[in-house]
Amino acid sequence: MPVMAVSDDFLVRENVMPVSDLRQRADRMIEANGFLGVPQETFETAGRSHFVRLLEQGLCPESKVLEIGCGCLRIGYWLIRFLDTGGYAGFDPARKRIEHGRHFLFEPKMLLDKQPRFNFNAEFDTGGFAEPFDYFLACSIWTHCSKRHIQVMLDGFLENTVRDAKFIVSYLPPLGSEDDYQGDLWVGTSHESTTPGIVRHSLVWIQQQCKERGLVLTELDGMDCDSQFWLRIERQR
Repeated sequence: MPVMAVSDDFLVRENVMPVSDLRQRADRMIEANGFLGVPQETFETAGRSHFVRLLEQGLCPESKVLEIGCGCLRIGYWLIRFLDTGGYAGFDPARKRIEHGRHFLFEPKMLLDKQPRFNFNAEFDTGGFAEPFDYFLACSIWTHCSKRHIQVMLDGFLENTVRDAKFIVSYLPPLGSEDDYQGDLWVGTSHESTTPGIVRHSLVWIQQQCKERGLVLTELDGMDCDSQFWLRIERQR
């Protein structure tokens, strides 16, 4: 997907670092702490392109966004600056990854002004923030989680979002029937594992799960820079 330009007004208003500075900070963070779940070489490009993906889906400063699996804040870097105070929430059981992102990518005043909220549960419980969201975002999460986890996220979307909310999620389809993940565990690096890995889920199965919950699934054009496909999930109109 081509990366749309982010306006100079936004860059100045929200104190977004020059690209070279962001890359340097990301490099220092990863070099100091090792692999943090995302490729070092595309840290800036990927975070920006995922942010633009949300802009294309109607994101505005007043939106409330929950990022599922926010990690070291590769996307959070952009969202926290763009959204109004209190507009960003993220959860990830890898607490240290969030702490590294907060320390290396943000000045203390930015965090104080924007007041991002974080939760560290490992069960994909999206109900811990006491308010409904306009967007759920799960980038490179369904490529590691089980079908049970996906079901929990879809249920959480129904319970913890406004009526016209959108769930933007990336996934990988199976290469064959034997490649459709049927396990019950997270696969890949996490707060408990340093072993890399990915999983794939059948689009037909995802569509069925959405249909059972009164949700509509739309395949979005293009792939992300991690070679994953994007889906938009929302309530039936």
